Amino acid sequence: MSFLRAAIDRMDALASAGLAKPPTTQPELQRQLAKFDASIGEAEPVVELKPFLRSAADNGAEALPRFQLNRVLRGAWCDPEFDELGSTALDRAVEEQRRSSDQAMIDGYLTYFPMNRPIMGKLAEAASSAALRHEWAWRERAQHWELFAPSQGPTRVAQDLIARDDDHAFQLMREVGLGSNLAASGFGQVTFARFCVATAELPPSKAVSAQRSLLRLFDKEALAGQIELVVRALLEPWVKEKPEPEHRKAISEFLLDQVGDPRLQRPRWDRIVRSLAESIGEERALTVTQVFKRWLTEVAMREFFRAIAKTTDRPDQWAQREKFWMAYLDDGLISDAWPALGVRARNQIEYLIRQSGERPEYGIIRGGPASSSSIIMQIGDLRISEWSDNGSCRFWSDSDPNAPKLYAKIYDGGKLRTTAGRTDFEYESHVPASPGWEGKFAGIINRRTSILHPRFGKGRGRNWNDRW
Repeated sequence: MSFLRAAIDRMDALASAGLAKPPTTQPELQRQLAKFDASIGEAEPVVELKPFLRSAADNGAEALPRFQLNRVLRGAWCDPEFDELGSTALDRAVEEQRRSSDQAMIDGYLTYFPMNRPIMGKLAEAASSAALRHEWAWRERAQHWELFAPSQGPTRVAQDLIARDDDHAFQLMREVGLGSNLAASGFGQVTFARFCVATAELPPSKAVSAQRSLLRLFDKEALAGQIELVVRALLEPWVKEKPEPEHRKAISEFLLDQVGDPRLQRPRWDRIVRSLAESIGEERALTVTQVFKRWLTEVAMREFFRAIAKTTDRPDQWAQREKFWMAYLDDGLISDAWPALGVRARNQIEYLIRQSGERPEYGIIRGGPASSSSIIMQIGDLRISEWSDNGSCRFWSDSDPNAPKLYAKIYDGGKLRTTAGRTDFEYESHVPASPGWEGKFAGIINRRTSILHPRFGKGRGRNWNDRW
């Protein structure tokens, strides 16, 4: 753009010095520059616009000088209060067919895009005629994307966004004439909503590029009201499959920043579920939002076991525990997992987790050995506390009031290590025995939840060697 302007300025300077302008190059450059310049600008602040529009309505659109008429054509659509003024201004602009007014009509249509108002039909028709009236970029855009067909334009642009890779998303916005900020116009915001819906319906193999574009196009100031559509677009393709780790991290980072952790920010996620349920049903809405919780559960488990493996003095023993519990996780049988870290272990474990690029959330254990940590899990209706050291594993019914709460920030180490409780509480050590502690633990879990361990199945039943 700056190169083209400089070239034209140079030719004008040569002409003013008495040298002839090149007969064909300069007009062609002017035409191409006009195509680049034909895009909507920033909307005028409504607080400044409304007093002017009220004054213009008092004077009548027919009597306004051109620059004021164009200001009306650009801004009258900011509020239904001014639809009558805008309608009169359209009549005058259509009759006079001035290029500056035609551009103003197009600006007004795209900037405010008053979808659900009666004036939309008249505004769209006038803007469409204006786009076709001149040799400029709007003519090609109108034909290629059906910009001035309100029900079709945003969908056509959204489809092209899906087809472009994320590096070319902003280029497409400029080609359409929407500028670099999709959220700055009403047309752009409707396009973004349809882009979200289309992305949500993509198969996993095609979703990654579209999701990357979505993350780059999102404007938290202008598009926060559409966050439930963004959540759906980012999660629905992964209901049955997993994205690559780096892509999953990018989505997780965005959702944690914009919405929060669903395990800790339940009210926000409940609102998103209710909003999505209006369009896709409550069951589907819950299925979609559970994807993120599933990711966080898996990260909590994997990163906890990985970090302990690097800090324990018994890596062989810890490897057995990791293999046993990860089998449940890999089969989708662990619905919740939450680390509770000893006060001395906290900094080292958090550092190890952050090295992986994850954002850990966890609770702190007060009391008991400061170097001991626990992972609190939910399998079926069974609450389980597994430990990083030689401590016994604890099993509670999740209805037991003494069972540790999931997602707490502080845990009492004494209560978490309890060895007494109601009849639905048990604790068992990891001391190897034939056929080993794994069979014993699998047996407890199966007996109380009917859930099979992927390798050990029902595990060991009760016998005379067991005290249960």
